[in-house]
Amino acid sequence: MTGAPPLGTGVLAAMYGAVRAMQLYPAENEVVKRSLREVGEQAERILEHEGGLSVWVAGNYMFVNDLQVRLDLHDYAALAAFREVFRGHGVGRMEADPKTGSEDWHAFLSAIATDPAPGQPPLEALQADLASRGVTHISVGPPSPMFQGSEGEQSLDAARRTYARSVKVARDMMEGLVLGKAIGARRAERAVLAVVDQVLQDPATMLGMLTLRDFDDHSYVHSVNVAILSVALGDYLGFNREQLFELGFAALFHDIGKVLIPQAVLNKMGWLNDEEWRLVSQHPDFGLLMLFNVEGFEDLPYRAMLAVYEHHMKPDLSGYPRVIRRRRQGLFARIIALTEAYDAAISNYSKQFLPCSPDEAIRQLREAESGAYDKVLIRAFVNMMGIFPVATLVILDTGEMGVVVAPNPNPKALNRPLVRIIASPDGERVGEGPIRDLTERDPETGGYRRSIARSTDPGRYGINVADHVA
Repeated sequence: MTGAPPLGTGVLAAMYGAVRAMQLYPAENEVVKRSLREVGEQAERILEHEGGLSVWVAGNYMFVNDLQVRLDLHDYAALAAFREVFRGHGVGRMEADPKTGSEDWHAFLSAIATDPAPGQPPLEALQADLASRGVTHISVGPPSPMFQGSEGEQSLDAARRTYARSVKVARDMMEGLVLGKAIGARRAERAVLAVVDQVLQDPATMLGMLTLRDFDDHSYVHSVNVAILSVALGDYLGFNREQLFELGFAALFHDIGKVLIPQAVLNKMGWLNDEEWRLVSQHPDFGLLMLFNVEGFEDLPYRAMLAVYEHHMKPDLSGYPRVIRRRRQGLFARIIALTEAYDAAISNYSKQFLPCSPDEAIRQLREAESGAYDKVLIRAFVNMMGIFPVATLVILDTGEMGVVVAPNPNPKALNRPLVRIIASPDGERVGEGPIRDLTERDPETGGYRRSIARSTDPGRYGINVADHVA
């Protein structure tokens, strides 16, 4: 399903901006006034064009006038936080008629900017509050029974199916190559396009799939993870769908040449000797030659093939294969080198190193020696993932424990992601707890309500982060 037009995203973002402003500043503050004007302008465009404005919360999605608003990595944090505001008040739908004016919006947004009072069902309390404020042109109601939980579960199931199918395709094709079978382009195309479409539709959920560890062969899982990360970064950089397909294809098969290397060498614990390293360093050459034998393409995927050959060259050309003439490592190859390094760091794919936390992997990339990775791409990757990427288990300064579910879209707040609370300060598990925006401030002190004290190892607490993001 395609996303809503920009008006849908704009009105939700404006409404959440006004709610945040009201939580931080008094009503007469210019920031509050400006944010309310923005809501009025955004809503008026929709009201004039469509004669009404309805907002529905359906699982992990929001709909504006029956059109799904795509929560991509650029605005996921703000819109997901606004979704939680609705849920906190028990609101599944909001409807505004054409006569809705600035006073109605002010009263409605002021009401939902306030935490529900204890002792009364939150939706009933909100409805009573709106009535006391004289709001007659905006109404709120409960979630539709046909929507409750279904959309989010369907999206999650779709992401899991896409992930599992991609792992199977990678396994079948690479194992087939060992047996001398040719690569069939059509099946590979379908698998890559499924990954591209799933990332475009719901990137945050697809990135959560990187936490799954239910597959036996980590090399195939690594290939799929690199494809997901590469397509997500390509989308963040503005690639079109055709470019994302080529990038995804290259990423999925970037290590295809390793099927010609003995498993004893690939699975060796510890450092490789000179002969073993010479053999491993030939896998880009092997991969390029193998892709020439792909059957079913009208035209060979030359950019993807070049990326498979170049992904270990490094921007300063100090990697491998060694070059005779000066050249520039291609963009696809630089993206794959970066995403491969990140996934190798957080998983047990590599036999030479122990896996680390997502935030530690980000730190290692930021501090990598000059020439190892493209510095511009590193900045884009960090902006996309955040300092504390999705699936990082964190301890907050409140004593609460949470799992990062989305980065903050504000590049100046990369260390303040959206966090799902999974344990209270006394250590009691709360399951699927509320999502908290770590940029939220206490209106009395002006300080942040919550900050990350440190990340921690999920294994230490017996926590499977995939239960909360995948």
